[in-house]
Amino acid sequence: MAVPRTLHYTFEEVDEGIQAAIARREGNAVCNSGLVDLVGASLVFDTSLTPTTARELRAATEKAFGRPPALAANSHWHLDHSLGNQEFSTVPIWGTRRTREILLEKQDQLTAELTREGVEKEIRELEGMRGAMVSEGARDDLEFNLQIDRAILSEVGRLKLTPPDHTFETRLALPGGRGAELISFGSGHTEADSVLFLPHEKVVFAGDLVVVGVQPSMGSGNPDHWLVVLDQVERLGAERIVPGHGPVVAGDGMQEIRGYLSGVLEAAEGTAGAGLPSALRRWEGSLSLKENVRFSREWLASHRDRR
Repeated sequence: MAVPRTLHYTFEEVDEGIQAAIARREGNAVCNSGLVDLVGASLVFDTSLTPTTARELRAATEKAFGRPPALAANSHWHLDHSLGNQEFSTVPIWGTRRTREILLEKQDQLTAELTREGVEKEIRELEGMRGAMVSEGARDDLEFNLQIDRAILSEVGRLKLTPPDHTFETRLALPGGRGAELISFGSGHTEADSVLFLPHEKVVFAGDLVVVGVQPSMGSGNPDHWLVVLDQVERLGAERIVPGHGPVVAGDGMQEIRGYLSGVLEAAEGTAGAGLPSALRRWEGSLSLKENVRFSREWLASHRDRR
């Protein structure tokens, strides 16, 4: 069933019983999510950033499939993909074992960041950066970050970090008759990302291992092995990929993120003053680009003997 656009999402039917919830730039969801009829049960993949956006996903699942979600899953620990877990606490929430561990290890830090004082501090810091934003793209990105922080601020007091309560290591067959699997190829975007693979329809929900036209965040994983993981995802033979950010793409849609990662690693291997490839700057989220190069430079220096 077609699902109408909401404040935070547009919904794209990738195949029968498979909906991509695409985050709207005007909304506060930030990341894409997946709604899947597993045949006998329904799944929400990546529960989004806030209780409000998570509730939209619950309602959309019931609208699309005639039943509420029976389970949820996280591609990784970043809060735009997992903070909405609190709205799914009555059903099993799956993630890799390491994803759960990271959220537990960071619980005190993240909880402090989600207080009114923590969010207001970040808003002040972003507002203080306005004068340094030269390009229109950078200004737009900063205003989007402020929009999201204000949305979080509006829900302070209702935010509860909720790690996955069911875990797996490398591969998990999901219930139902669709043959869906959660698969982890190890460290890439984070220390233990997972993808949702629907083999009969040849669809992959890739989380932030694949992003399209949006700067990825590289500071939580292994940029070298990320490229290896993309090779392994490609071997699944998907014909359509739902990225963590950006539009649904064909199976060859991973080439852009490959090029981005390779370009950042090349820039990181250069001198501190080396220029960045202009093509990388065109992606949304340009505030992340220099940070990605800085992180990659430090990562390469600390792992040089192991490469």
